[in-house]
Amino acid sequence: MNKQIRYILGITMMALLPATAMFAAEAEAEVVDIAMEQDIQPVTISVSGKTLTIKNAENTTLSVYSITGEEVYTIRIDSPSKIVELNHLKSGCYIIKAGKTARKVYLK
Repeated sequence: MNKQIRYILGITMMALLPATAMFAAEAEAEVVDIAMEQDIQPVTISVSGKTLTIKNAENTTLSVYSITGEEVYTIRIDSPSKIVELNHLKSGCYIIKAGKTARKVYLK
């Protein structure tokens, strides 16, 4: 009985594999096409001491979260490049999120 179940599962997986691979290739092609149409630049977040530099995040919200998940700071980014001073925060680990990009940083 165990061999029969494995055989049936194997046949089922083989039947589904081409459709899954084809769907994944189509989805990847759509993502590339959208990125080319919108000329999307990746959001970059860099840190030096307690100064953040954010690039390519125009018209997004920058959120800073403590390591426990509490939102401790939020600002709207209206320009392609923004420098944010976080001197009011204690030194330690934080999660920075700008749009769909997130990064873990250590503020000194």
